[in-house]
Amino acid sequence: MCLGWLFISFGVLGCFVNKIPGPMMAFLGLLIMVWGTPIECDSWVLALVALMVIVSMILTRRLLPKIGKLVAEYGRAGNWGTMIGSFIGLIALAALAENDASGTVLLIMLLVSFVGLPYLFAFILETISRKSAQEGAQAALGALFAFMVGTMLKLAVCAYSIYTVVTN
Repeated sequence: MCLGWLFISFGVLGCFVNKIPGPMMAFLGLLIMVWGTPIECDSWVLALVALMVIVSMILTRRLLPKIGKLVAEYGRAGNWGTMIGSFIGLIALAALAENDASGTVLLIMLLVSFVGLPYLFAFILETISRKSAQEGAQAALGALFAFMVGTMLKLAVCAYSIYTVVTN
């Protein structure tokens, strides 16, 4: 059971760090929980989660970068910037939550962590690679758009996997 929760936790982390396949890890955690514990889960629920994993992986790997480039052309620097910014934001949010901060402070920090920092780091890295602040700002916007939509898709799959484990 602990191994299943470990996989689900890495799945949620993978929603913010693009190098970890988040939905796939959450799905593997769900499978471990279903087959390794007395949780009863219908086969159609597992098929639905598997379908969600496949669709989210295709969308985040193939289509979202193309859609994000319609907003503004961005490169690897923007991808790395959003990933670094979200990872730093995740660490800062965990440290802040550990200090029993108020709900308002956590909400503001959540926005800064997952919108502000990824944009800031994408802007910095894109500006360095493009040598122009205006081009860097536009490219960072495209990278942030692709990152945010992909993260929301992956979080939806992970949340459904967690919901399936918790309710059964």
